[in-house]
Amino acid sequence: MYVAEKRTHRAPTIVDFVNIRWVDEWCKRCNICVEICPKDSLVLTHDAIIEATDCIRCGLCERYCPDLAIEVLPKRDESGKLPDAQMAEEAASALRKSTPHVPEAAKGPAVAGTDPHRGMTDTESAPNVDRDNDA
Repeated sequence: MYVAEKRTHRAPTIVDFVNIRWVDEWCKRCNICVEICPKDSLVLTHDAIIEATDCIRCGLCERYCPDLAIEVLPKRDESGKLPDAQMAEEAASALRKSTPHVPEAAKGPAVAGTDPHRGMTDTESAPNVDRDNDA
């Protein structure tokens, strides 16, 4: 039996702040979330991530965390309570079912006369040129 199997495993320590949830055991303190935050709302202090102020809930910290140690919490109600899990899941699934946002630049073709979803292959750009055999 390995040493790791002999140790008792305890549940991770989960810290809920106003806008984020941080899991102590999963975080390797790489500082990516602190650096990526556009409002400098996260601080690495005393070996812990702390939510300071001005969090805009953009989700960049959650998206770029390699350890999945941080997540943006759903918006709280007027009394300061988080929505129950079922309501939060319904809201998230409604967002997933809506049509995805497509930027205006992606709607037109990259090169005139091509399919915007497929692009243009090398042979389509110059069909009369044989690039494999120099003539």
